[in-house]
Amino acid sequence: MSWDIFIQDLPNVRTANDIPNDFKPQPIGGREDLLKRIQAVLPMAEQQDLDWLFVKSPGIDLSMQLHMEDETLVRYIVVHVHGGDQSAASVAAVLRELGLRGMDTATGDLFDAATLEEGL
Repeated sequence: MSWDIFIQDLPNVRTANDIPNDFKPQPIGGREDLLKRIQAVLPMAEQQDLDWLFVKSPGIDLSMQLHMEDETLVRYIVVHVHGGDQSAASVAAVLRELGLRGMDTATGDLFDAATLEEGL
């Protein structure tokens, strides 16, 4: 079982309910650039295949799947949080590095670093 966070192109709104119905998310970037930036924040992240990263270290247990728009562009990333008391903070660090936001599947709202424990 995991807690999932979708990292994607989201508008600058307070809640998911404020996202306009006609909003069309764009790709979030090139695969190689995103992988490099994620690994800069989480150097212990190990790439498997072209589209998966696994982070397992004391306090962090994540897997990340890059969902592709085409051969090079990433549409969105799903982060599967499997446990670890530092995993949510790691997701927040990745979001800050990428300048993106995330949807929290546990709350159905935008990922909020201030309420990290509620999702997990």
